[in-house]
Amino acid sequence: MPERRSLLFALAVGLALGLIGCEPEADDAAEAPLPGEVDEAEIVGDLDAGPTVPPENQVTAGPGADVEREQVPSFPPEVEAGAAEWPMGNRDYANTRATTDTTIDSDTLDDLGVAWTLPTTGVSDWGASASTPVISEGVVYFQDLMSNTFAIDLGSGDPIWEREYGRAAIGPNGPSIGYGKVFIQDGIDNLIALDIDSGDELWSTQLEPHTGTHQPSVFDGNVYTGTGAGTPAEGADDAAGRESYVGGVSGKVYAVEQGSGEIVWEFQVVEEGFWGDPERNGGGGIWYPPGIDTDTGATFWATGNPSPFPGTIDNPNAMSRPGPNLYTNSLLALDGESGRMDWYNQVKPRDMFDLDYQISPILATAEIDGEQRDIVMSSGKLGHVHAFDRETGEILWQLEVGEHVNDDLQVLPHGEEVFVMPGVWGGVETPMAMADGQLYVLVLNLGSRYTATGHDAEEPGDAVAAAEGHTNLEEADSVFYAIDVATGEVAWERDFDGPAFGGATVVNDVVLTATLGGEIHALSRDDGETVWSMQAPGGIIAWPAIADDTIVWPVGLGSEPVLMALRLGAEGEIVPPAAGGDTEAGDEPGDEPEPGDDPEPGS
Repeated sequence: MPERRSLLFALAVGLALGLIGCEPEADDAAEAPLPGEVDEAEIVGDLDAGPTVPPENQVTAGPGADVEREQVPSFPPEVEAGAAEWPMGNRDYANTRATTDTTIDSDTLDDLGVAWTLPTTGVSDWGASASTPVISEGVVYFQDLMSNTFAIDLGSGDPIWEREYGRAAIGPNGPSIGYGKVFIQDGIDNLIALDIDSGDELWSTQLEPHTGTHQPSVFDGNVYTGTGAGTPAEGADDAAGRESYVGGVSGKVYAVEQGSGEIVWEFQVVEEGFWGDPERNGGGGIWYPPGIDTDTGATFWATGNPSPFPGTIDNPNAMSRPGPNLYTNSLLALDGESGRMDWYNQVKPRDMFDLDYQISPILATAEIDGEQRDIVMSSGKLGHVHAFDRETGEILWQLEVGEHVNDDLQVLPHGEEVFVMPGVWGGVETPMAMADGQLYVLVLNLGSRYTATGHDAEEPGDAVAAAEGHTNLEEADSVFYAIDVATGEVAWERDFDGPAFGGATVVNDVVLTATLGGEIHALSRDDGETVWSMQAPGGIIAWPAIADDTIVWPVGLGSEPVLMALRLGAEGEIVPPAAGGDTEAGDEPGDEPEPGDDPEPGS
């Protein structure tokens, strides 16, 4: 069973396999009886329990810790040279996704036209693109969901070089740049360095357990990256062969020396010992770039959910993992040089419903209770936003966003189907943004239907597929929030019909987002009203980069996915997709679906 990432399997399962608009089918099989007489307290355990093994056991030094390192500046020259463009996945080390270095604003948006489009032919089961391009010195660096990587001239849209891999990635993926290199993950288990001028491969380092789900960050001579929580099936050569949530498999955080590709340190997210049952327990994937405090070298990572969830036939209600399941659903502060964990704060102990805490942490300084505090903010599919003290991990405020139903349950009634919101594809799925004391957050209101045995799942991966199969995207709506960074109070909110995975990106006095169907909206930062909009030529599950007078936005769903550049004064136009015809993932470029020909699940 392929490993999942919420928004990307939403496309693979809900779109490409035709589940949108289909009501979940009731299970024909009866739930298996609960083995033995086990009370709820024994199943759940002590959710306030601390670490059971020394936290330092989570980190392992690699050979890169002892190699003679190339002497390089802390800030990669390419990042510094592109500081007024978009040189990192979330633009900067604080993950703000905000720019004022552009002439695009509410007064000039109507002058946007299409400067160029570049066909994206690397299409996996999850679409063609699910990441942010990076831009430095007039060059766009972009990775598609077949792990193929490109350097593109920002002005003309002409490719400068292309490196083909053809390895299906789950995403979100994407490139990072620094020290004369482009760093990418492939769809198997490798971190790769390419020559920034030619695209030639310089080194490749094997990571565990698998790659293709993370956009790296580069600082102080290290490449910081993370891995998912699945493992390759026997004989698999890309993400299409992932087995999700295999027992004894944990997501990991890595620091890799940029010159040699040697691992400096690695940090295992799941507590050593796998909560007492390595045969069945795992999880803790890393999905988005860390926040990096460039003054202290501290790195901040948001972690994914534990497994199995919510259970299997022989392990109902995840009986194998009582207790808090450290360090899943947590914010981790790791020393960038050594990997030492300075603090952690677990915001959802013993998550039962795949409610990751996965979004890139955003760093800021705010006046809280009359005192200037360095803070870090994060969120995830669990539908809560938190602000932490950056030095101690203390929660300074928290806010529940979106709709919530039954998501605090720890034990499901045996033999009953329970609706939970947020579900496997709900909550905060995509990157947040911050500017001028406001945090911008896109939330998906979408629930799933669960049973104690994962709809009679035999393996944890089967339970994942069952939860996705009992989730109906047609039931979704979305809400966009503006939140005061100092107080956690909502300044305004804006509703959207249907699902949206377009994240948040601040451009001067507007904030950009997009719906799954490809409607791009520029919202006023004052009140959330749409001041400009357009229909992209396909569906969107990726996020834009902005440089000078140009927006570069991957449009990764549909029969003709493209990388699209919008520019002030450009005269090109986009022909909107036919209604209902161009938001499906997995279509071969140029192939139009036959009328009424919906793909069958499993095809």
